[in-house]
Amino acid sequence: MGLIFDLDQTLIDSSPAEPHRGKNWKIACSKIGQFTLYPGIIEAVQQFNQRGIKICIVTTSVSYYCEQVLDFWKLPYDFKVCYHDTDRRKPAPDPILKALDFLKYPAQKVLSFGDRDIDIIASNRANVLSVACMWGSADVVALKSARPTYSISSAEEMVRLVNQFWS
Repeated sequence: MGLIFDLDQTLIDSSPAEPHRGKNWKIACSKIGQFTLYPGIIEAVQQFNQRGIKICIVTTSVSYYCEQVLDFWKLPYDFKVCYHDTDRRKPAPDPILKALDFLKYPAQKVLSFGDRDIDIIASNRANVLSVACMWGSADVVALKSARPTYSISSAEEMVRLVNQFWS
């Protein structure tokens, strides 16, 4: 069993860095201490990690930013796929397919969580079960129109969904 998580606005509220992401990563990194935690998300991810569920972060952010965020907030993960790790980015399935290679699980044994339509589209194109995370989404209409397999609104719903598949 494996889990794929988008980073920004899915695992952590990184909105203070949003104006700088993709433009000035140094400034984006300087904002990490201003990020906030979504209620219960880190505890849920830590619980999954302790249960031995493999976790891959798939983000359109650059690697050093991703690593700094994960280290600062002590988010556990096994693998990461960042901006420069594939030639094509979400919504192409390539980052999700690379995550599947790392996780060593078939697509039907993996849930992929994201806050944007590109997360859902990429996951669906890779035949991975997609989960729309409503708490961080800036565009819920686009997120829902991407046709996620599941939609959740809280960490509690995330834990229930994961438990439904892997209890």
